[in-house]
Amino acid sequence: MGKGKNNDGGQGQRQGNQGEEGSNEQNPGGTIVLGVYIHCQGCADTIKSSLIGFDGVESIQVDEKNHRALVKGKKADPIKVTERLRKKSGKHVELISPIPKPKKQENKEPKKEEKKVIEVILKIYMHCESCAKEVKQCIHKLEGVQTVDAEMKTHTVRVKGT
Repeated sequence: MGKGKNNDGGQGQRQGNQGEEGSNEQNPGGTIVLGVYIHCQGCADTIKSSLIGFDGVESIQVDEKNHRALVKGKKADPIKVTERLRKKSGKHVELISPIPKPKKQENKEPKKEEKKVIEVILKIYMHCESCAKEVKQCIHKLEGVQTVDAEMKTHTVRVKGT
């Protein structure tokens, strides 16, 4: 073994650092800045109580004048913290820093299935033309309905659609 070399050939330090980098990729500085409308001390208390004890959150500072909340914690996930605050406080929360990386959009095109035209015959009692007209209008408003034919004599309604 030579001077300055580890038993593992210098690989140990790099592997140890990779684990730390993986946890800090989401929040490299350890501070998350959120924009929230805060008009009173009650709002500030709601924000603090919503985030206290959340995974990775170490401390919370609320700046009422600038409508900002500073969340400190190196292991805190900014997106999860933002969603938690939205859910708990019911306020619009904007993630100011760190800016999240845009999600990769895959080239998956939604499959357009050819919808088969289905014909359904409904037996509905209609005693006048007004009833038939009303039934036609109600059924035609439904999504996927193409044609509606009402027959007064047989008390049936023929519906075609997808």
